[in-house]
Amino acid sequence: MEVRNLALLGKNISHSLSPELYKEIYNDKKLNYQLIDIQSEASLPSLDVLMEKLDGLNITSPYKEFYLNQVEIDSTEVKSLKAINCIAKHNDRFKATNTDYIALKQLVPQMSKNLNIIILGDGVMSRVVSTVCTSLNIAYSIRSRKIDKKIFEEFSHGLIVDENSLLINCCSRSYCFNGRLGSNSHFWDLNYKHSEHQSYFLNSPSYTDGYSLLKLQAHEAAAFWSQLKN
Repeated sequence: MEVRNLALLGKNISHSLSPELYKEIYNDKKLNYQLIDIQSEASLPSLDVLMEKLDGLNITSPYKEFYLNQVEIDSTEVKSLKAINCIAKHNDRFKATNTDYIALKQLVPQMSKNLNIIILGDGVMSRVVSTVCTSLNIAYSIRSRKIDKKIFEEFSHGLIVDENSLLINCCSRSYCFNGRLGSNSHFWDLNYKHSEHQSYFLNSPSYTDGYSLLKLQAHEAAAFWSQLKN
């Protein structure tokens, strides 16, 4: 069976590149990919309603934890995240996974290059990255406004950021880093096409945006949906 009807559920997602990306992955310009932009949890429909005409559903911030009690998750690792971003209906049951986690297990070793990993933020994506690092036996530290607002702000706007560090930005798109990186440090923004960061790091080899993550996790989502369809 073909995958033809997909959607992304999130809040303030008009900037999303997912419709074009999935049409490219499936090589199908007629693929129907909807953006379901919902402003509050109170307005979220049940999965039965949401998935009635969908072959697959992506979920982005801030709803990755909302449907946990309505899905089945086969992977113990994904269960431990308590966050999902990919759902399909299979034999009248809803199956879910976290393709960010699957993709990051491939990307983090490529990006780390023996640098000290500093995770910015303490939300769902921070939890996913820290779980990936733990599973790969990679040491890391977390800096966030909730843990220590003063240190976080000094760090974000400081003259010199820790040398030999890989900063993995898991904060929302509203966060803008403008600290100065050390000569052997790198800023990896898990947001893609973040205009302020693109401008700040213009032509800098010390910056990577989140498009590689977006693309790889999308391929993992496509594989998940197609497997359940066949």
